[in-house]
This record gives sequence, structure tokens and C-alpha cells, in this order.
Amino acid sequence: MSVLEQTSHDVEAIPAPSKSLGRRLASLPIAARVAALTAAGLISLIVSSILLTQALYRSADRTADTKALFDLAANAAAAHVTFGELRYWLTDLSVSLLMNSQRNAEQARERLLDQLDGLSKSSPDAVREIRVEMDDYVKRALEAADSYTQDNRIIGNALLAEARTHSTNVDAALNELVEEVSAEAEAARNEAVRLAQKTATTAAILVIIVLLIGSLLTILVLRSIIGPLRRLNRVIGELTQGRYDIEIPIEGGDELGAMSRALRLFRAGAIEKKRLEDEAEQQRRTIAAALEAISDGFVLFDPQDRVILANSKFCEFFPDHARASLPGQSFQEILEQRLAGGQVDLAGASPEEWIAQRLHIHKDPAGFVCEDRFGDRWVRVSRRKTPDGGAVAVYTDITELKQRQDELERAKSRAESTNEAKSRFVASVSHELRTPLNAIIGYSEMLIEDASDQHMVEFVPELEKIAAAGRHLLALINDILDLSKIEANKMEIFLETFVVADLMRDVQATVAPLMAKNRNGFVLDLDDDLGKMHSDQTKLRQNLFNLLSNAAKFTEGGRVTLTVRRDRRPKGDWLIFKVSDTGIGMTPEQQERLFDAFTQADASTTRNYGGTGLGLSITRSFSRMIGGVVKVESELGKGSTFTMAIPAEFKKESGEQHPSEAVPLPPRDKAVLIIDDEPAARTVIARALAEAGLASFEAASGEEGIAAARAHRPAAIILDIIMPHQDGWSVLRSLKNDRELCEIPVILATILADRELGLSLGAVEYLTKPIDTEKLIQTIEACGGGNRDVLVIDDDQASRDFLRRILIKKDWRVHEASDGARGLGLMKRLLPRLVVLDLLMPEMDGFQTLSEMQQTPELQNIPVVVVTSKDLSMNELEWLRDRAVAVVTKGANSRSQLVKALERQISAAE
Repeated sequence: MSVLEQTSHDVEAIPAPSKSLGRRLASLPIAARVAALTAAGLISLIVSSILLTQALYRSADRTADTKALFDLAANAAAAHVTFGELRYWLTDLSVSLLMNSQRNAEQARERLLDQLDGLSKSSPDAVREIRVEMDDYVKRALEAADSYTQDNRIIGNALLAEARTHSTNVDAALNELVEEVSAEAEAARNEAVRLAQKTATTAAILVIIVLLIGSLLTILVLRSIIGPLRRLNRVIGELTQGRYDIEIPIEGGDELGAMSRALRLFRAGAIEKKRLEDEAEQQRRTIAAALEAISDGFVLFDPQDRVILANSKFCEFFPDHARASLPGQSFQEILEQRLAGGQVDLAGASPEEWIAQRLHIHKDPAGFVCEDRFGDRWVRVSRRKTPDGGAVAVYTDITELKQRQDELERAKSRAESTNEAKSRFVASVSHELRTPLNAIIGYSEMLIEDASDQHMVEFVPELEKIAAAGRHLLALINDILDLSKIEANKMEIFLETFVVADLMRDVQATVAPLMAKNRNGFVLDLDDDLGKMHSDQTKLRQNLFNLLSNAAKFTEGGRVTLTVRRDRRPKGDWLIFKVSDTGIGMTPEQQERLFDAFTQADASTTRNYGGTGLGLSITRSFSRMIGGVVKVESELGKGSTFTMAIPAEFKKESGEQHPSEAVPLPPRDKAVLIIDDEPAARTVIARALAEAGLASFEAASGEEGIAAARAHRPAAIILDIIMPHQDGWSVLRSLKNDRELCEIPVILATILADRELGLSLGAVEYLTKPIDTEKLIQTIEACGGGNRDVLVIDDDQASRDFLRRILIKKDWRVHEASDGARGLGLMKRLLPRLVVLDLLMPEMDGFQTLSEMQQTPELQNIPVVVVTSKDLSMNELEWLRDRAVAVVTKGANSRSQLVKALERQISAAE
């Protein structure tokens, strides 16, 4: 017996609850029966759900009321505790008369008032009484304190006794209120428990009723379906064995009846086969007509690569050999016809090799698309395999498209040549402009200093105008050069790891004068865990400066805020920089074109505030280059907010240049050894030394430090005291007892305050953490010595005069050379303590000069400060950093940067 028959037998064995109900179900379609069963189940569920929901809502309301009462009880208890604190502080005030006690009492009173406000809705009368008594109590207690202050102790004692009476009344009222609310809360809880138990009982009864109704309806529906289905199953078995004379029962108008009729149609299906084949042929002819109407050549191959169907457009590609497109022709024969017609460029291959190559491509199961020449025409051939193993190909004439493409390529080449010429012109002009501008700015600043020193202050404002105009023009030149490099895709990225908070404080110091100019307040809002970034620090700094300078320019007497947050994401952290101001704001139309080059909000903005409109365009380009985005939100008259999102770790695409390897350990007279077990402390000191132009290397313990000192003989040692294993005192004794190391100056840097002991053991200075970096650099620089010769190598006379004036003020002997070759000759004769070198010079430039110095043993260790107006690439900057102690770019702030760099090197040389 089959499973279906067994199931039917089992269902029929169950006593029918109602014969008439079963017959009515049998007259319905199966879908209707299932729908009726489902509807009955849904109605039961809906009714039960409604009842349970109502019960649950009542229970939830009761629970919420209970919770509210318990919250009130907790609030009342808290108010009682707070009153105790108030009473304590007022009592303490009466005894100690301290202002701190009065402040604490006021705070406790305010908290108590807030707590009483929360109780006033449930117990207004009690709260009102408590407030009155509490106010009287506070008043009498404060009066008592005043009396004690005035040394009227009798009046004070009387007032304090009266205050205690009010205090007792408040305490009693609060106790009564706590007990009252707690009692109500307990009663509500008991009611909620009772209601929950009732709901659970109701739910159980409803579940039993639904199960009974569902079981009854399921039995009735199964009986109405399985019996007829068993009879049809037997007929299907006979038909599958080839006995088509079997009688097919008529099962009615439901789905089972439809199955019965389908079986009768199955017997008649063979008669329809021929008619369907005729229709298929007609459809093939229709498709052929449609193919003739398309503008591309079309051909269909069978699995043996013979033509089944082709349109007339395909034949046009073989005008002298139209038979190649006839049905039955093979693909190889078509290729041979093309060769015979002279339409093929063999490109040095033999005809046999060309045919073999084409056949191999044709049989590629993935299909292909290629462009081929048919005489003087270009044709795109698209070929794809069909599911039956054949192939379909489309031939498209693209001669006109090819001609246009060639024209576009030529136009693109001309545009690239023009852009390259423009970039060379801009770079050349900016260099020619920067050199005289540097002299103008430098001399104007020197004249300002001289005028101030000689008390000729009436000339200072005019000289400052000259310097400001020069800086403005130089900034414009730099912006145009940056924009040109961005457009030519020649702007390079220099990646480095840096501390975000340090950079933000540096930016804050830089923009402070801009903020003060328009009387703006500046707020720096930093997260505590900003951490580090690996990105192009220079471009990020310039972006922030552009945004902040704009905010300062368009805001007057307002506030500018720089907010920095670290957004931690699964695929990598981002740094979010927001620059907000309370300035003039912008309309939506102005915001749409804000980031376009040479564009400002409108013409009045340029007239009123100045500027070229390049800053924000460069900011957006720089942001994209380091993987970030920048957007603006603004409202006219209310201010603007610029948001810049930059990935915390930017990774260059493959194929781009990477930073050079670590610079080898510097010579002895330029290196400082840092001995400290804390990496963070070593990093802070190393950064300060690097900013001062001093190289450094590190050791994490006393043992490592002594070994490093023996191996590299540093110019100075910075030593921590508190370290594991071997502390700083022991290291200092070991250094001073060593004949080879005793002459090395040791600077102690620690949190301990024992200066006398450190100096008595041989240290040259004792600095307490956190270290004053300026004092540290001064101490290290005081350890040097040498001659007084400085060599300036620059082809520009004005630049040499400018540098000479700076150096002479420091009592140095200045020697000059106009190119690298003369400079090398002077170096070999003088062996100066310092070389100031320009890069762009005739005959021998600065790069060649540095290379020659590195190859000459007696010149290798001479410190070199590079001063140039050249726009350096990343590779050039890396190369220079390996060979020079400082690189200063001639610009708006170059004089101050140059003076600082020279002062550091001069101090080190002294």
C-alpha cells in the first residue's frame, strides 16, 4: 500500500464529526477548503489574541502604575536623604562658618526642591507643607549662622533651636510621605500580580480551544482531498505504463477535476504535435525577415560551424563572393573567400597562419569582440556561442566611429602638449617671481626690524604694507602653481605618521593672528583619543589653514570653532574635522559653485573681502588626493560649517612611490642619544630634537643605552632616572666611570626632584618632566663648539646680501660663492662650520653640489641648510632630507623659518 493510500485510509478511519459539513467541504475547490481552514485558524487566533492583548494591556497599565508609585517612593526616600544632607551642612555652617558649607547647603537645597517637584503631582498638600517648613528651617539656620558670625551666640542659639523645630517637622512629614507612597506602591504591586495570574489562566484556556477547533477542521479537509487524489494517482500510474484505454474518472469542478481533465488532454497531445511544428517554421521565417531589417550584419552557425542563417547586410561585407553567406557554407570557407578578395591585412603572417588564428578565436566558448578591417572599412565583430554549440555573430560598420576616435586622440594629444607647456611655463614664471619676491619680503622685514631698533616707528606701517603685499602676491603664485600641478596630475603625496593633537595645536598657533585681526574668538575642540594619522601632513595642514583663514576672513567679532573627532569604523578609522563660524553665511546657490576654481560666493564677496577663489578648490583637490571628502553646510547670515573627513591611514595605490628607507644613523657631532623606558617620552623628545634640526637615536633601557653610547659616541645623552633593571643613577655612574664615554654631556630628564645629586654625579643639566623643550634644545646646543666661518652659495646677489646680514648679526664670518663649483673650492679651503645652499644655479646646481660633498670625506659632515624657491617633488625632498640638516622654501614666511633654522645650526656649531 502506497503512502498516499495509507494516509487516506487513516483519515477515513477517523469518525466524521459531521457528515453534512464534510459534503459541503467536498463541493468546494481545494484552495477554498484550505482558505476556510486557514480563516478558521486565523479567526481563532485573532479572537484569542484580542482577548490576551486586552488582558496584557491591563496588566501593563497596572505594572506601569506600580513602577510609577515605586519611583515616587524612591524619590521620596531620596528627598529624605537630601534633607539630611541639607541639615548636616547647615549645622556645619553654624559651627564652622565656612563658605564651603554654605555652598554645599545651597546645592543640597536645590536638589531637594527638584525632588519635591517630582512629588508635588502625587502629594501636593504634603509637599506644600514640607516646602513651607523647609524654607522656615533654612531661613532660621542661616540667621543663626549670621548671628554666630556677629558673635551674638545667644540669638544664634535661639534661632538654631527654632530651626531644629522646623527641621523635626520636615523630617516627620518626609517620613510620613515615604510610608504613604510605599504603601500605595505595595498595594499596586499585589494587584498587578493578581492580574498577571488571571491573564495566564485565560491564555491557557484559549490555547486549548484553538487546538480543538484546528484539529477538527484539519480532519475534515484531509478527508475531502486524499480520497479523490488516491484514485487519480492510480490512473497516472496506468498512463505512465502506456495503457491509454483506462477510464479517467470525473472528480468534479475543483482542482482534482482539473487534474482529471489534464490527463485526458495528455492523451490528445500527440495530435497537436504536427501543428506546433508548422507554427515553429512560420516563426523561423518571421525571425529571418526581422534580421533583414536590422542595420548590422548577422550570421548564425550550427555546431559544425556551418551557416544556418544570414542577412543581406552580412553579404555586403563580401561583395565579390556573396555565396560565402549561403546556408551550408563553413566558417573556414568564409575566411578563404575574404583572403581571395584581398580584404585582409595579414600583418606578416601566412594565409594558413591567419586562418588558423581566426578559427581558434572563433571556437572560444567565451565568445569575443574584436575590430577588423574589411578593405577601407572598419568592422566590429561580436561573436558568442549558442546553447546548442553553434555561434551567432554580429558585424557592425564602425568606420565613422573610428575616424572620430582618431580625431579625438589627436585633439587629446594636442591638449596634453598644450597643458604640459602651460605647466612648464607656470613653474618657470613662479620660480622667476619667487626669487625677487623673497628678497622684497626679506628686506622689508629686515627694514622693519631696523626701523624698530632705531626708533623710526613712523616707517614701520608703510614697510609692513610692503611685506604684506609681497606675502599676498607670493600666496597667490603658490595657489596658482598648486592648481596647475593638480590639473596636470603632478601633485605628489608625501605620507608620514604624526600625532593629530600636536598638528592641531600647531594650526591653532598659526591662525591665532588671523583670528585676532577681525576680533574673532577661536575654540579648539579635540577628542581625548585622536591618536595618530598616516597621511600627507602638509596637505592636511594647508587644508585646515585654508578653511580657518576663510572662516576668520568672513567673520567679524564672532567665533570660529575647529572640532576634531575620531570616527572608528570596521574598515578603518577616519578623522572628522569641522570648521564652524558665525560669519556671513551663504545661499544654496552660492554653495553649489563654492569649490570651483577662481570662484567666490559673488562679485561683492571679492570686492569686500578679497581673495582669488582658489583656496577651497585646492582644499577639495587635496582632500581627494589623500582619500577624503569635504562638504559645506551654511545659512545666509548665520555662518557656515565645513566638514572634512580624512582616513586615519591613507594607503597609496599600487605602483605609486613609497617613502624612502630610514635614514642611516647620523654622524657623531649631530646625534643625540635618548635613554628612556617609556616610548611616549622618547617620541616627545625625539620630535623636539628633530624640529630643532638635531638627529637622535633611542634606547629603551640602561643596558641598551650604554651599548649604544659605546657604538655611536653621541654628541649628548638625555637620560631618564626611573627605569627597570638598571636605573638612571647607575647608568650615569657607568658613563662617568668609562674613559671613552665620560666626556659625553649627560642631561637628566625625570620626574624626581633631586637636582643636586644629578649634578654631583656629573650631569650637565637636570630637567624635570614634563620637559621644557626649549630649555632642552638650549642645553644641547650649549654643548657644541667650532670655527666661525659660514659659506653662502647662491647665484642671486640679493639673496646672498640678505643671508649675509642675518649671519653677520650673529658674529659669523660670511663667505660667498655664486655657483656650486666655486662653492666646493671654497669649502675645501675653509672647511666652514655651516653651508647655506641654493638649489637652482647655473653650471653646477645645489643637487650636484650636495652629491660632491657626500663623496668628499672632509666635506661629508659639514651641516648644510638648503634655501630654495624650487617647488620640490617628493623624491627631491626625501633626497635632500638625507643630505641636509634643514630645507627652507623661499616664501611668505621663509625669512622667519630661515632665521630659526640658521639660529639652530649656528647655536649647534657654537
